[in-house]
Amino acid sequence: MVEKYTNAFIVILIALIVLAGVASYLSSDADSSPDATGIKSVSTSPQQLKTIRHGYLPSNGDALIFIAKEEGFWEEEGLNVELFQFTKGTEAYNSLFGNKLETVGAGTSDPATYIAQGADITIIGGLMSEGQFLVTQPEKAEELADLQNWKGKKIATIAMSNGDLIYKAALKDAGIDWKTEVTFLELGSPNAVAEAVKTNKADGGIIWIPHEILAQQQGLAVASYTAQYYDNHPCCRIALKTSTLNSDRETYVKFEKGLIKAYKFFSENQNESVTDIQKYVKVDAEVIHRSTWNDYFYASPDPNKNGVVEYYQMMKDSGYITTDVRIEDHIDTSIYREALEELIRENPDEEFYQKLLVDHKIMNE
Repeated sequence: MVEKYTNAFIVILIALIVLAGVASYLSSDADSSPDATGIKSVSTSPQQLKTIRHGYLPSNGDALIFIAKEEGFWEEEGLNVELFQFTKGTEAYNSLFGNKLETVGAGTSDPATYIAQGADITIIGGLMSEGQFLVTQPEKAEELADLQNWKGKKIATIAMSNGDLIYKAALKDAGIDWKTEVTFLELGSPNAVAEAVKTNKADGGIIWIPHEILAQQQGLAVASYTAQYYDNHPCCRIALKTSTLNSDRETYVKFEKGLIKAYKFFSENQNESVTDIQKYVKVDAEVIHRSTWNDYFYASPDPNKNGVVEYYQMMKDSGYITTDVRIEDHIDTSIYREALEELIRENPDEEFYQKLLVDHKIMNE
C-alpha cells in the first residue's frame, strides 16, 4: 500500500516539474515576442550598456545633451551616458586630456585652440550656433553697440569662449587692435562676468545663453549679439580624443544617433524640452524658453565642417591663434552622416531626417 502511494507521488511530482518547465519557456518567449509593430522588445539592463562620460556646461546651448539623456535616446542605442558639469570649456578639456571623460561639448574656440596647439582631438558633431552677447549697464548700451567705442574700455570675458573670439575678430575687422586698445578681464564663469559689469569693474561683459536673460533681470542690458558680426557661427562642438574614436567608432555613431533623435524631439516638443533642460540649467522655465527659441540661437547636432573651417581661419586672421595645423584633419563628418543614414533606414518615411541629410551636404561638402 505504501509503495502504491509512493509511485503516485512520484508521478505527480514529475508532472509538476514538466509543467513548471513549460510555463518558464512560455514566459521567456513572451518577453521577447514581437510587439504590435513586429519588432521584438528587448529590455537592456544597465550592465549591458556602454558607458560614456560626457562633459557639459550648464547652459541651454547643451539642450540636445539633456534631452538625449532624459528622453532615453542614448539608452535606445545601448549607451549609458554619464554627464559631468563644468563652468567653462577649458575645465572640461582638462578632464578629457586626463582621461576622466570620453567626450566634451563646449565652444568651437576650445577644441580649435587645442587642435592648433597640437592636441590630437577630433570634432564629430555639434550642439548649437550663435547664442553669445555683450551685456552692459543700460546707460552704456548704445555706446558699446559701436565697436569703435570699445577703445580704452574694459571688457569682462571668459577666455576661449565663442563670444570671446567673435568679438575680438570683429574688433580686428573694425581696425581695432584688441590686444592693445581694449583691456580684457578674464573671469571664470558667466555669473562672474555679469557681476563684474554690475559692480562697474568692467564696462561690458561677454556671456552666453541663458545668462543674457538673467543679466537683464538684474538690471543690465544687451548691447549687441555675436550674430551681428558672424551670422549663424558654430558654437559648441562634440569632440573627443582621436585615439578614443579610432578604438571604438561604432559607439560614437550611436552617440550621434541619440543627439539626432534629441534634435527632432527639441524641434517638435518645446514644453517637454524645457522640462528636460531645466533639470540641468537651474533657472525659471520661462527664462529657458525665451533664450532657446528665438532668432539668435540655433540648435543642431551637425558637425558643420564648413563653418568650423571658416571659424578657424577667422581665429588665425584675428591673431587669436598662430598655427600651421589644418583643422580639416581633425573633423570627422562620417560619424554623424552614418548615424543619420542609419536613422533614415530605420525611419524611411520620416521627412525630418531626410531634411537633415540635405542640410548636412550643404554644410559639409
